Amino acid sequence: MMPAGLKSQNLSIMMTDIQGYTNASSSSSREEIVGLIRRHNQLMIPVITFYGGTIVKSIGDAFLCTFTSATDAVVCSIIIQLLLREYNKKQKEEAKKMMLRVVINTGDVSIEKNDIYGDAVNITSRMEGLDCFPGGTIGISESTYLLMNRNEIVTEKLGPQTLKGIPDPVNVYKIPLEKQKLTEIPSKLLQLVEKSFEKGASSSAGSGSAISSAQFNEWNNAVVGFLKEKNWGENIGSLLDEKKIRENVTMVQKQLTATFSQKTVIESKGKDDFNDATMESRIKSGVIDAVIFTVAWLIIYYAVWWPVQSIVFGGQYIGKEDYKILSESKLKGLKGDQYEAVYESLRRDYPQKYVGREFVFVRPRGLLESLISINMEYPFILMAIYLAFFWIIRGASPGQIATRTAVVKDDGSPVDIVTAVKRSFIFVASVMFFFIGVLMIFTESKKTLYDKMCNTRVVE
Repeated sequence: MMPAGLKSQNLSIMMTDIQGYTNASSSSSREEIVGLIRRHNQLMIPVITFYGGTIVKSIGDAFLCTFTSATDAVVCSIIIQLLLREYNKKQKEEAKKMMLRVVINTGDVSIEKNDIYGDAVNITSRMEGLDCFPGGTIGISESTYLLMNRNEIVTEKLGPQTLKGIPDPVNVYKIPLEKQKLTEIPSKLLQLVEKSFEKGASSSAGSGSAISSAQFNEWNNAVVGFLKEKNWGENIGSLLDEKKIRENVTMVQKQLTATFSQKTVIESKGKDDFNDATMESRIKSGVIDAVIFTVAWLIIYYAVWWPVQSIVFGGQYIGKEDYKILSESKLKGLKGDQYEAVYESLRRDYPQKYVGREFVFVRPRGLLESLISINMEYPFILMAIYLAFFWIIRGASPGQIATRTAVVKDDGSPVDIVTAVKRSFIFVASVMFFFIGVLMIFTESKKTLYDKMCNTRVVE
């Protein structure tokens, strides 16, 4: 019986690592290592995200990702290797070049919280150690080969390989870049990413920060635009039909324009003509606002905050080698009580955790990152801001505009800024506590908690 909290799913598992990273990190400064990892992340994350990959964890130079489609996983790895090949050609310093090894295996995995387990994960990990897959290559298992679109991707069979800890040999295949339909990346993409790196380097030299979100977005949009233009891969192609994209965007724009161009009840009626909104109208407006806000929040969280957090602040965990470099730099030259104090501080700030059959160190979050993360994961404040903003500028939220309702004071006058903000935060608090404040509408007074406390009402 599967333990509570575990679920099983058939996924394609991608693991990546930079060849020679361990040796390079031991002879490089912390700044050089951080720069290498930053460039690595900036190149890879937009492509992985575009192809529907989920980054389970990133430790130093290594990524562990999952894909629901074997084809998407392999196509993603090809794009990444082509980007890196062109990027390496332009690097004069060997230390800045990246020889990335990518291996992919497909099978059932057990998912618990934000991690994956199982034989399929172990096989993928062991494939990374095969001599037939050096840096700069892509290796896949037979299970991935059988599930991917073999008409789109050229492979070379290498045959059965014995993997440490795996009882039966595993057939593996190589993906030769030079034989694929897409064999090169436009230089304009590399110019964009190099510009981002240069800006990031100059800003971090002065302030210790990474590239700005605007610079990252410029690079991310360029990659996504190119991939859409190429329409490469069977599964991606069906989603990226240019005509359908244009039609869908136009339809959404028309719907939004129609909604926001409508006059609100406040603008079209006098306060003497207001009637208290019916329960049906209030429920409809609430559902519409919930859908709009949820979609907006998901886009902000997954398409903006999540990749920006990974780039700007780094991965959730750091590996033993990275921790060793960090601790040595902090403890260098210290003795006695000073040494002990800093050593204990490092142990508190970087607690160990057993993840993926090895111990890693949890990276501490700064105040800014913690505050943003909490508000992104639990977007109650964002919801309050959303409602307050529209009540201030229009007297009605998008859902209320669509249902011809609005919020006014008890005397029918428009709500002021203080009242709008107060009402929005009390509303959110009411939702958080099991909708108690909302359910008060069913009492004799037929007024919600936030309407009572703010002397407001919803009219139509």
